[in-house]
This record gives sequence, C-alpha cells and structure tokens, in this order.
Amino acid sequence: MKSALRLLLSFLALFSLAGCGTISDWREAKSAPMSFGDCFDGLIFVANSTGFTADVTACDRGLGLWQSRWKLRQLGLNRPGRYRLRAEVLLDEGSTAKGWPIRYVIEQQKVKDLRHSLDPRDEDWSSDGQDKETEAIFGEKLVRRLSPKV
Repeated sequence: MKSALRLLLSFLALFSLAGCGTISDWREAKSAPMSFGDCFDGLIFVANSTGFTADVTACDRGLGLWQSRWKLRQLGLNRPGRYRLRAEVLLDEGSTAKGWPIRYVIEQQKVKDLRHSLDPRDEDWSSDGQDKETEAIFGEKLVRRLSPKV
C-alpha cells in the first residue's frame, strides 16, 4: 500500500513540475568546417547585427551558450511584449573538421493583464510562444554567415 501511495505521489509531482517549464521548438543550423571560436564569434556577430544584446549573466562561451537580454515591443491593443534569443553551439556533436551544429530559439512573452501594461513587473510577464518570423530571419542570416559555401 505504501509503495502504491509513493508511486501516485511521485506521478502527481512529476505532472505538477511539467507545467512549470516551457517547451521550445529549437531551430537548427550547421556551420562549415571551422574552429569553435570562429563559429561562436559568427553566432555573436549575427545576433548583434540582428539587434540582440548579450545577457552576460546567461552566456558561457566555454559551454557554447549565448542568450540575449529581453527586447521590448508593442503587441496588439497597446499590450507590452518582449522577446529574446537563446542559442547553443552543440560541442559534443561537432568538430573543427565537420563543423558545429547550432540550435536557437526566440522566445516571446506578453503581459496578459492590461492593468499592469504600463509598468509590468517580472511576475506580470507570461509566455507567448516563439517568434517564428524573427527565427526564420535570424536563421537565414546565420546560414549565410556560417554555412559551407557551395
């Protein structure tokens, strides 16, 4: 009886934690054969030229992680929104000879409660999926900068 109760409680805990995270549909690109440093510098160049600014507390060159700060914008009905870029160079799956796989996602958030739209706090923001259009534009720029020239 105790084991069945433990199993049920662990099952409920698993489902309650699953709702806390967001699921990202990562986009992928692959670099031409180059050093990791050149690939990561190219990723930073494309991110900066697209208007993203690094969040230095979340970036780690040694692990291949790069994340931007939130960029604000206005959504419909004068609702505030924001978005940011997260990118990873997959070190375990790439090499200097083969190139480096890169995955990236542009997350969006919005303020649902219009009472807080003028001065939103951190807890007022909620997920609004991904910005697929900006992801496509970023991906094209990334491919032009880092992919093999045919």
